[in-house]
Amino acid sequence: MLKSMTGFGRGSYEDADFSVNIEMKTVNHRYNEVAIRLPRFLNPLEDKIRKTILKTVSRGRIDVFITADYNVSGNCTLKVDKNLAAAYHKALQVAIGADAAGINAAAEILYLSKCPDVINVKEGFFDVESVWPKVEQAVEQAVANLVAMRETEGGNIYGDFIYRADLIAEKLAQIEERSPLVVEEYQAKLQERLTNLLADNNIKVEPERLLQEVAIFADRTSITEEIVRLKSHIKQFKTIIASDQPVGRKLDFLIQEFNREANTIASKANDYTMAQIVVEIKAEIEKIREQIQNIE
Repeated sequence: MLKSMTGFGRGSYEDADFSVNIEMKTVNHRYNEVAIRLPRFLNPLEDKIRKTILKTVSRGRIDVFITADYNVSGNCTLKVDKNLAAAYHKALQVAIGADAAGINAAAEILYLSKCPDVINVKEGFFDVESVWPKVEQAVEQAVANLVAMRETEGGNIYGDFIYRADLIAEKLAQIEERSPLVVEEYQAKLQERLTNLLADNNIKVEPERLLQEVAIFADRTSITEEIVRLKSHIKQFKTIIASDQPVGRKLDFLIQEFNREANTIASKANDYTMAQIVVEIKAEIEKIREQIQNIE
């Protein structure tokens, strides 16, 4: 099934001591790029998170946003810098001067506790590996939701691809039907032109010479090979988009071949009607090309 590169997924886990919420979104990108924003204490898990995502998502830019909280008794301690507090106390006395004796002790303590770096929070040991199964569960849930959205969008694109591929095949059949008539019309016009030019001198057109010129024209304007190749490309295109594997890069290459054959047909057609049909084919090819940019 086709997958779009655009999607969004959310996953979470929560118990009494730990909770994590994960959101990820993907957008078009030529390669595969993962950007993860997560709390500092989960940094050791970043590589595992990335590998878990890349097992499923193979193309696109993936932005991952992770928030987490933990509650472990005794895990945090407060450290008081007594020397710094004493320095603040002395500076306060100098600032107040003669009225220093009148400083309210409780008010000063409250003031000193708010001074920078007097009281610092020190985190204790946190066993990040022990919460990995919980984080992994949330990551896999987010990835599953992301993939579901990408598959839904991919299904819509698949329907559009089939419609446009059939439309190209239909217009190609019109060109194939028109192609022999172009040679016949050329022969009729050439014979009429030569007859009019040579009539004044009572010279008749040599049938062999006329057929030779027509044969040269037919060979120069033959588009049989291009039609056969483009039909083959259309068949291959339908086979590829029915695959369960990532196909964006294959389609990107194949659509270039579509364009190459269409351009060759246009340059060799030598017919206004066929040229107009080729323009319509190229318009459909361009619409497909634009959609391919969003395929994983």
